[in-house]
This record gives sequence, C-alpha cells and structure tokens, in this order.
Amino acid sequence: MKNFLAAVVPALAVLVFPPTLSAQVKDPLATSVARHLDQLAATDHFSGVVLIARNRKTVFNKAYGYANLSDSIPNRLNTRFNLASMGKMFTGMAIMQLVQAGKLSLKAKVGSVLPGYANKAVADSVTIHQLLTHTSGMGNFWEEHEKLAKEKYRTVDDYITLFINKPLLFTPGARYFYSNAGYTLLGKIIEQVSGQTYFDYVKQHIFLPLKMYDTDAYELDNAVPRIAIGYSMSPEDPGQWKNNIYVNVVKGGPAGGSYSTAADLLRFANAVLTNQLLNKENTALYINGKVKYDKGSYAYGMSIDTLNGHPLFGHTGGHFGIANELMVCPDLGFTVIILTNGEVENYWEASNFIKRLICGPSPATDNYFYTKKIIDTTAKAGLEAGLKLVAENKGQLKLRESVIDRWAWHKLFDKKNDEALALLLLNTRSFPGSSGSLYSLAEGYRLTGDKSRAIETFERYLTLEPNDAEVAAKIRGLKN
Repeated sequence: MKNFLAAVVPALAVLVFPPTLSAQVKDPLATSVARHLDQLAATDHFSGVVLIARNRKTVFNKAYGYANLSDSIPNRLNTRFNLASMGKMFTGMAIMQLVQAGKLSLKAKVGSVLPGYANKAVADSVTIHQLLTHTSGMGNFWEEHEKLAKEKYRTVDDYITLFINKPLLFTPGARYFYSNAGYTLLGKIIEQVSGQTYFDYVKQHIFLPLKMYDTDAYELDNAVPRIAIGYSMSPEDPGQWKNNIYVNVVKGGPAGGSYSTAADLLRFANAVLTNQLLNKENTALYINGKVKYDKGSYAYGMSIDTLNGHPLFGHTGGHFGIANELMVCPDLGFTVIILTNGEVENYWEASNFIKRLICGPSPATDNYFYTKKIIDTTAKAGLEAGLKLVAENKGQLKLRESVIDRWAWHKLFDKKNDEALALLLLNTRSFPGSSGSLYSLAEGYRLTGDKSRAIETFERYLTLEPNDAEVAAKIRGLKN
C-alpha cells in the first residue's frame, strides 16, 4: 500500500462552518455530542449531518459545513448525501424480500437465476449467500471504471461489463473479500427475478413504502436539488479543496452510490427494527452476522459488531469526500446516522466519540482516543514528547497508523508543516516495517520543499516496494 491518502477515504480550508440544529435539545448525551461536534466544525473542517435517535425518536439532529463550498451553500437537515457502500443495505434487503416471497433461494447458484451468464465459473459455483456475504471470490471494478467515461455507466448491465470476464480470486466460500462486483451482480439478480429494474424495485418496495422520498440513485449530470458535493484536501496545493465530481459515479447502483438524508435513513432503521420490510424471522436473517472479518462480521447487506457486549448493526460508506455510517444499538435503543462530505478523519472522530458515549469505553475506542492523544501531544510538543508517551504506554494500547497518517495530511493542508512532519516521523518510528508510512513521509518532505530528504526517504521506501515504478519516476524527477 503506497500511502494512506490513497487507501482511505479522503476530508473539510480554514473556514468556520455554520451549524443548523433541528430543535433545542435537552438530552445530556445530545448536549455532549453537540459540544464536541461544534468544536470539530469550528477548528477541523467537520462537514455533514449527524442524527441520534433514542427508542426510535430523534434526540439530536444537526447540520454542519457546506453542501456547496464554492458558493457557501450550507448543509441542512434535508441535504442528500452520497451513501457510497451504505447502499448495499438496500440491495441485501431487496434480495431478502424476494427470498421471503419464495421467488429466490439463498442456496441458488448464479447460473440457475441468470441462465447464460457469461462467466461460467461464477455461474456454476457462486451462490446468492456467497454474494451477500462477500465470500464469492469476486472482486471489484473501480480500477477499470476510473479509466473510462463515467457518464456511460448508469444501469446494472453497464457496470457488469466491467467485471464479467474477470476470474474468481479464490474458491467461492473459502474466505471473506469485500466485493462491489458481487453486489452489482445481486442487482442483476433482483432485476431478473422481479421483472423490474433494480432502481424501480428498491424504490417501490423499500423507499416509497417507508416514505423515504429523498432517497434514490440520482443521475448527477441532472440538476438535482439539495445534493452535498464531496470535498477532499488537495495534497499538492495546501488549503485548496477538491470536489469529487470527476472521481464519483454518475449514477450509483446495487453496490452503492445512491443518495439519502439522515431522516430517511432513520425511517429505514426503524423499519428494520419493527419488521416492516421483512417478517421477524427474515429480519433476523438479514441482520445477524454470517462471516467474520477484521471489524466484526457481515450479514446480508449489514455489518455487525459488538461493543462492551452491546450488538451494533448497520453499514459504513466511503469514497473521496464521502464518509458515512448507520449504526443501530438495539439493546440500548440508539440509532446513529453520520453523513459527511469531507475527510475521513472527522467521521472517525464523530463515530468513535458517539460510540464511547453510548456503549462506554471499548478497546476500539480506547485505541482511537489514545492515538488522538499521541497526535495532539506530538503536534503541540514535538516528536520526542509523542514518542515518550508511546514508550510509557508499554503496549497496553495500540496506535492506529492510518489515523496518525490522516491527521498528518490534515496538518499539511492547514499549512502546519512542522506539526505534519512530526506526525509523519512518529508513524515511521512507530511502524518501522510500514512502506505506507515511509511513502507519506517522503511526500511530506517533497511537498514542504526538502528534496534531499524526500529522495532519501523514497529510496528507503523502494527497499520495501522495489517494483513501484511511479516512485522511481518521482525520484528521477526530484534529482533533475
């Protein structure tokens, strides 16, 4: 992995974004969240909408930042945000509705539902269950999509052309591998079984029955109102925001990319909790974990985790200028919706802060806030002060390399170069075997004008990643 900037979702110049609050809140939890997010918006570019419901009733709902940064159009409570992979929840729900109706079997193989599907290995060996749980062996298609005219990809069939001839990565069922191709193929199966387009099916069977009138896969070359543009920080031009219009899909699909509001997502979560879209048995099947992966387990379009014994279900979504989450904690009665159109580090902050408030401290939140403490100490007092705190920890808590990396880039964007370089050095010292941390440090030196250190650090990187032609070219450019 070259650097975390490319590996994680990219975040909002030094502007104070105006908040919009739905109503005066008295809930103590809501007061704590408001105080924390207000500070994050005022100092660190937080932009989006956050909604918290207790026992299916909203106790906090506030908008921050700008939906359109160029024209200073603020985010509002009814702003529609790109959901990215959160849309997989709708695809999984649609499949389970067809299963409940007796029109589809989870054990069915692709070829039995899509006779004549051109990829014989997929048709003959992959089941619906495996597609739903990311265990099919199918991969992704973003690399191909990035090279082509994005306006040509609007239907499920359009997207299938990007991966239909790709071989399976492993024997179906052997392991978990997150697959956008697999969920796109589920969209085709929905079309085949229902006789409707994927978009018509989810609208008629999920969105409209729940009065989710602000949720759809909009075509972005149309003038669609109340759309939040996604923004990321330009690595080459500190202080300059880049919009995601030219790196996003023109129209989303079964794997993600539809738009929604926080209020609509609460309607969806409440419907799942009260078995409105599926009966009780199939709702349980829809949300209960099936396959373990690094952050929990995956069900049928839902991701499952446990914090301090409290189950959480929902889904995240991320892309350039997009970082979102729906999390439902049924035993405590909480539903949390975080929709952001900025950098991922602000989403991480909001998500971890709210999880800790609701479920109490956990290893995941402890490690995150320990990492934030090290970041703040290093930025304020220097590298040695940060390393001293790390040494005092004696391995009890774990640093998160990606969090340090993102906040280093955040500091570069804010033109706090000394703080940024201290954080980048902290990562290389803390994770000496990481090629990603070396790459980011080299880029930090390059962007701050220290060519000699940039060359030396890029060369150290190449000892770990000798086949990286792009970095070799950067070295030649710096030497010339």
